Amino acid sequence: MKALRKLFLKYLTESSETQDMRRKEFNQAIFDAEKGFACYTNTDLDMVMEKFDRAIKEFQKLSPK
Repeated sequence: MKALRKLFLKYLTESSETQDMRRKEFNQAIFDAEKGFACYTNTDLDMVMEKFDRAIKEFQKLSPK
């Protein structure tokens, strides 16, 4: 579960190098990695759950079946 937590935090706090939203690897951080505050005033639960879903998908790809 540490790997899943790490992936989830990555999606919440790290923006991808690409700024092209059409690319699969695009990610926009919604929380500051150091202080933990929301980067946007209208951050909502749907935004957080979207990051969780992405972390689950990546975790499933990395986990042996």
